[in-house]
Amino acid sequence: MDSGAFEGGFVAAGAGAAPGAANPVDVAAPVARNGAVRATRWTNTTSGFVLRRMAALVSDGSRPDKVFKDKDVNSVAKALKLFCGEVVSPTQVYNHLRKWRQKWARVSKLKDLSGALWDDQAHAIMLEQEHYLGHCKVAV
Repeated sequence: MDSGAFEGGFVAAGAGAAPGAANPVDVAAPVARNGAVRATRWTNTTSGFVLRRMAALVSDGSRPDKVFKDKDVNSVAKALKLFCGEVVSPTQVYNHLRKWRQKWARVSKLKDLSGALWDDQAHAIMLEQEHYLGHCKVAV
């Protein structure tokens, strides 16, 4: 197996696994008609479930340094299948958590700017125009 197939202790979806090999959580990855692994559509419900479940694991004593433990991600993938019938692989859960970590890093960076204010009515970080233009893309 090439080293590019590994990411944070997980094998990338479809990489290095033999066709028909058992998944460690006994959950088959969703497969499209052409045999490729299809992308998961994360709804507000499924995304919220995963985030709340991972937050509960942390509050119960799981201590992730940079990544969550394999057993924690596997348990969340199983729990999501039981919760709503959505079949996701542990790699998909891990990648979804990475996406939310990136979003949180951006929010934290904006929140810590000297000119940033919190608007309780809009539930948003408010920036002065020069800060806003420096941190947002302008569509042409």
